[in-house]
Amino acid sequence: MKKFIAAIFAMVSGLYLLIWGPMIGPLDPIPIIDEATALLIFVKSLAVLGIDLSRFVPFLGKKSKEAAKPPGPVVDV
Repeated sequence: MKKFIAAIFAMVSGLYLLIWGPMIGPLDPIPIIDEATALLIFVKSLAVLGIDLSRFVPFLGKKSKEAAKPPGPVVDV
């Protein structure tokens, strides 16, 4: 069910990015949802489906996969 909802979100936000957004432009009926929000929804819903596009979107940030350094003795020289 989660993948079905993610697929619907991916299709709707993808259609908004390709068709609705560029055609309507300043006459946007829903001003809260702009192209950046639709892109974020599109990328996150595709990530749920197993396709990771977050490396192509610079404002999503990088997730660190390195573990934090374990606390140990501090040596001052």
